[in-house]
Amino acid sequence: MENASKALIIAGAILLSILIIAIGMFVYNSAQSTINDSLSQMSTSEKNAFNSAFTGYQGNQTGSQVKSLLGDLITNSATYAEETGKIVNFKITGIKSTAPEEEKGANRPDPGASTNDYVNTLNSIKNAIENKHTYWVVVNQGTAGIVDEIFVYYNKPGDTGTSTPS
Repeated sequence: MENASKALIIAGAILLSILIIAIGMFVYNSAQSTINDSLSQMSTSEKNAFNSAFTGYQGNQTGSQVKSLLGDLITNSATYAEETGKIVNFKITGIKSTAPEEEKGANRPDPGASTNDYVNTLNSIKNAIENKHTYWVVVNQGTAGIVDEIFVYYNKPGDTGTSTPS
């Protein structure tokens, strides 16, 4: 009888240990879930912060505002030189160095490549933009949820700038 009572005490201790371990794992998983949720929210707020640098330029803009946008793109390329997926493609039509319907632009460099060509192209476009003109800016987000491309169209005199040029 003495052995049976010791066996029951040992079995109870084992069951209690398993219960304590199960409760510990439940608490850990709950805490991990909360941490992961906060990280995904932080990621969303980082995306919003990244996008806000460019979405404010959407719509009808003056030449000086487009030049400011190009300055932001140049700064962005320096900031994310190692993460070229965050460098934004840029296209513009109707500036003085091109035919009215010809498109000029700067594409993000390949991973590991220098951003010098991208920056030089943006600077040449910046120099060709005239402050007196107005432009229509379209900001597109890619599949990652961040700004991927920016298109700028020259608004001819008399354009209201309320629709996207074709």
